[in-house]
Amino acid sequence: MVQALEAIELSKTYNGDVEALKNLNLQIKKGESIGYLGPNGAGKTTTIQIFLNLIRPTKGEVFIFGEQMLGQERKVLRDVGALVEIPGFYDYLTPHETLKHICKVYRVPNQELNHRIKEVLETVRIDEVEHKKIGTFSTGMKRRLAIAQTLVHNPELLILDEPTLGLDPRGVREIRDLIKDLNKEGKTVFLTSHNLNEVSEISDRVIFLKTGEVIQDELMSNLQERLSSRSIDVKFLEPLSSAQEESIFSIKCVTKVSFGKTSIIEYEGKIDDTHNILQGLFDNELPVYSFTVHSKLYNHVLICTFYST
Repeated sequence: MVQALEAIELSKTYNGDVEALKNLNLQIKKGESIGYLGPNGAGKTTTIQIFLNLIRPTKGEVFIFGEQMLGQERKVLRDVGALVEIPGFYDYLTPHETLKHICKVYRVPNQELNHRIKEVLETVRIDEVEHKKIGTFSTGMKRRLAIAQTLVHNPELLILDEPTLGLDPRGVREIRDLIKDLNKEGKTVFLTSHNLNEVSEISDRVIFLKTGEVIQDELMSNLQERLSSRSIDVKFLEPLSSAQEESIFSIKCVTKVSFGKTSIIEYEGKIDDTHNILQGLFDNELPVYSFTVHSKLYNHVLICTFYST
């Protein structure tokens, strides 16, 4: 079977001894939605830059829809749409003017250009502002326009580098829903993130990267089952009273609490429930200093820490 995206023994070394990627092997099927997960510095962006021919690997090969990247980059990348970091826009232009330029870069026929722009803006749900200045847009609207840029030539593979970075909760939900819809339409999605919660909402499969190496490749359904029971480390600014301690047990999903210098809350539920537990602590006016979610997986610990102000 031809893979949508394949990396074989991919490595990247900087300055002779800094290994950003170490013999990376990936196979992404057509129509899959993949979450590529890891902390800052794990090698996620390096991987994407190699996939998009922005940098060359030290060794290894990349294939897109069965075609080798090296030597035919322009041909291979015609079927790829990419969002890398946060793109800049000219505030004095409109979405129509911006996408018209992108269409010309991708040689979209002139007779199809206006229809294609309208179609893409409808897909990302900003068609009502097609002729308004981008300088008046919110961050979320600009992110939708950025995704429109990746779609305008109708690619089969989408490579998205932290597409919800910097968005408020509503914006995050909207972009998640948009990506899920694109995947349902048949687009293959390769998405990087350091946020397991985000990936769990979008992806069929999650790949964990650490210091340039894949440490686990797991179906999201299997991963969620493994994560059904979790614990949270909580530090408080001051010792809790008996009444405050008792109030924690009233929070939904909490099953057990061990109090100490660092209190341990055990709970059952989905990843999203960690937010509900944190909100419950705040609602009970508890003096939370730090809140760290632990999931014991694959001999390492994934940690998401929130600090109160």
